Amino acid sequence: RGFVSIKDNEDVSVVEMDCVEGSKDSSATLLTLHFVQVHMQLALIMKSQTKENVIAVLDMLEEALGKDLFRECFPLILTDNGSEFEDIEGIERSIYGGKRTIVFFCEPNRSDEKGACENNHKYIRYIIPKGTNMDTYTQAHIHLTMNHINSYCRRSLFGKSPYDLAMSIMPEDFFILLGLEKIPADEVILRPSLLKTI
Repeated sequence: RGFVSIKDNEDVSVVEMDCVEGSKDSSATLLTLHFVQVHMQLALIMKSQTKENVIAVLDMLEEALGKDLFRECFPLILTDNGSEFEDIEGIERSIYGGKRTIVFFCEPNRSDEKGACENNHKYIRYIIPKGTNMDTYTQAHIHLTMNHINSYCRRSLFGKSPYDLAMSIMPEDFFILLGLEKIPADEVILRPSLLKTI
């Protein structure tokens, strides 16, 4: 139960979950959720990197999407063995009763098993460099950051953006309910100056 078996879940869409930390003197942390199939990533700010805040963010997402849509979009979550992810029941438990997802863990010292998520963090670091104090950021800052990242066209996606792929296969309500917005390709900014516009 503690180790993910990809062979047993080949037909299930996997979402990789991780955290992006700020500077040593800041407590704010980003919880990231990466949709492997479409290369799209969500990020939500937490006041601190705790299991309670991880569950609070997932509860907020489920409340915004509703139980059925959340379960459709987050059927299986893969994460590492960080202490912030140790409350398995809390992560899996729906605020409406029953289960909302199934969580699996990378093998010990094998965070590379969710490498797609971690690799995508490089785009976040273009806008929020490592060592940045994130305590002053709001979800609006992070929302803007991820809209630009997910709208960035990539050669690895044959010139498409993660939003292009995601919008072609994921439910329209997912984008509407979370307020996700595609940025025109010629307006995408992947620099710290982006957050100075707010």
